[in-house]
Amino acid sequence: MTIAFEYTPLFPVAFTPGNAISVFAFVLICIGILFAFIGAISFTTPAPAKGGNLVIRSTSLIGIYCVGIAYIVYSGWLERFFIPLGPLFLLGTVSIATGIGFTRLGRNLAIGLPLAWLVGFQGFRLPLEIVLHDWYVSGTIPETMTWSGSNWDIATGLLACVVFPFVEKQRWLAWLVNVVGMILLINVGRVAIMSSPVPFGWKVDPPLELILYLPYVYIVPLCVGGASLGHVLLTRKLLLGEREQHRS
Repeated sequence: MTIAFEYTPLFPVAFTPGNAISVFAFVLICIGILFAFIGAISFTTPAPAKGGNLVIRSTSLIGIYCVGIAYIVYSGWLERFFIPLGPLFLLGTVSIATGIGFTRLGRNLAIGLPLAWLVGFQGFRLPLEIVLHDWYVSGTIPETMTWSGSNWDIATGLLACVVFPFVEKQRWLAWLVNVVGMILLINVGRVAIMSSPVPFGWKVDPPLELILYLPYVYIVPLCVGGASLGHVLLTRKLLLGEREQHRS
């Protein structure tokens, strides 16, 4: 008597890449986030020589970080050991980006950057959501990751683009963007996990597997991580402003 075991692959649906224009737009968004971070460090470091050294070190570390992520994807480890490496990759990379906001560097950025810049930075989420919707249309990601599904983060991008010119005089608008953005960012993480091929996830077609491919993998460490870091800096900026007003 022969017992046959049915094997169900973790990724039964072949990955469908996005079209060239949307992928190019995504790469530009990622580059823009990196340039914004490096530019912010340069802007908030007063001494030219010291600032130049910090920018060089930061750029080098970011380069090593991005190459390391590319190697992890290229090696196939994430695909072979999606559980537990997939969730750990999401948690780890976002934690690294968020943690920068609580360092001395993060404090310097929060103090030195104009409030309008920190609010306006979150506007990158508007074009990113447009790219995600295009990827849904092309079959790259499930509908749950778009505004027609369960991801409404486009509201953060729209709100940031509209109100950032007015936040210096109306600080409550900055708080509004910050609170709405954090809530919707947490929701993005929830939807991303539930849309990925985890045992407890939703049954979506195709499953969310962006972190298994280049350059799509950078949506987590740069886009999600960048938005998270931006919220930490914006919160510190607003709290510091409240303290200064209280003292005066």
